[in-house]
Amino acid sequence: MRTNLKIDELKELLPKREPFSKEELRGFFSKKGIDLSNENLDVRINRLKAKGIIVNVGRGWYRTNDKKIFEPGLTPTLKKISSLLKKEFPYLNYALWSTNWLNELTTLQLFRNIYIIEVEAGSEDAVFRTIKESFPHTTFLDPKETEWENYKTERSENIIIKTMISESPKVKYRTMSITKLEKIMVDLYCDKLLRTIFSGELANIYMEVCKNYVLNFTTLLSYAGRRGKKTEIWEYIKSLDILEEPTIQMIEI
Repeated sequence: MRTNLKIDELKELLPKREPFSKEELRGFFSKKGIDLSNENLDVRINRLKAKGIIVNVGRGWYRTNDKKIFEPGLTPTLKKISSLLKKEFPYLNYALWSTNWLNELTTLQLFRNIYIIEVEAGSEDAVFRTIKESFPHTTFLDPKETEWENYKTERSENIIIKTMISESPKVKYRTMSITKLEKIMVDLYCDKLLRTIFSGELANIYMEVCKNYVLNFTTLLSYAGRRGKKTEIWEYIKSLDILEEPTIQMIEI
């Protein structure tokens, strides 16, 4: 009962729609007569995150959770691809995502779904041959924009295999290794083929994600930096005028 009371008190005391630091959380517990070591404070933070009370927005920064957690749908095709990779390449570093995850974020729906398989450098050809055996007419190895227009099929599903950039943000989701939303946003901006496919929808996607979904901007901008676009993407996000000023200030510290 007391634990529930503390959570209710925490919700009342913490700022709404504004980021707060780890030390501010420590201060809340201290006011209640609870002095925590760094280790114990981390345990409390993890419990609050597990309960969905707070979420990360940057390294050491949090906010009360008033947004949705990104929970993508897993189609039979995606599950089959994942099973093939686990069976044939049990130690492979890979990540999957599907363009139909973005349909609720766009004004126009894609008629064809594209599955993106990103794999560690040096394994692309082997993975391509394996996936092509099961999907012979719909699998492509890192096509350029002109190749995609010339060779893409009219089938409802197509598969693209690409080289994974080191330290790409991914997560284990229902036994499957999938691409994090932060990485998808950066890739949509940086990847020429994806940008061509989603031309005209980029601003809509960014605005919908920033307004409605939990984002870790440290993760997003760190990955954007590895793609050489950190400053450019951050300026683009700010130009959309969708972030609260405290969030912008926190990110720019």
